Amino acid sequence: MKQFFKGLGIFIALIGVGVASAFMVIALLLRQEEVRVPDLAGRDIVSVIELVTQQGLQLKVDRREPHPVMPRDTVISQTPPPGSGVKKGRQVRVIVSQGPSELLSPQVVGENFRKADIMIRQAGFVPGDLSRVFSDAVERDTVMAQYPQAGSQLEKGGTIGLLVSSGRKPERFVMPGLAGLKAAEAFRIVDRMGLQRRVVMKAAGDRSADSERTVINQKPGAGHPVSANATVELVVSK
Repeated sequence: MKQFFKGLGIFIALIGVGVASAFMVIALLLRQEEVRVPDLAGRDIVSVIELVTQQGLQLKVDRREPHPVMPRDTVISQTPPPGSGVKKGRQVRVIVSQGPSELLSPQVVGENFRKADIMIRQAGFVPGDLSRVFSDAVERDTVMAQYPQAGSQLEKGGTIGLLVSSGRKPERFVMPGLAGLKAAEAFRIVDRMGLQRRVVMKAAGDRSADSERTVINQKPGAGHPVSANATVELVVSK
């Protein structure tokens, strides 16, 4: 009987030791050192690796992506955020900058706008707004300006707007009244004004065989504004 109680006591003692050990392990885990996550944004990746290692943490680069401001190989963002309390050995994930886009807008000023369109597309961009303006100095359909300017950094697929010359501003005239004039005289007036003419012949019921052809009608009518090289339609009696 004594031996039984003795064995039982040893068994209980062993259980007590096991429970105590378990509590000690849990206490040690709970007391494991906690550190604050440093602010990594804007730092270069080499100094980030050193800083994270000193804090007893691990570093993982989630991905790299272009950034218009952050230089290449600097941290854009991080998880967990700065100041978070974490256990040593935990992982800090970061996104690293690839730097600004290396694509530069091409020089298209001075080119024909159709050629400029091709050059823009070949460079990886998209033609943007196209505006036109009259110019006495720049030939028609020639690119006068571009935005952004040549050499500007743009993301792939960015747009480039163009300002294109429409050439010299055409002269404008007030259309004179030609109806009733002899056809030959009306033709001379139209030619002197630098206009094109289209003649439509129409039978006149009261015209005698020996009378000269005359202008019956005109388009545009008398008093209407017309531009140089515009076409005037003259209806002439047969």
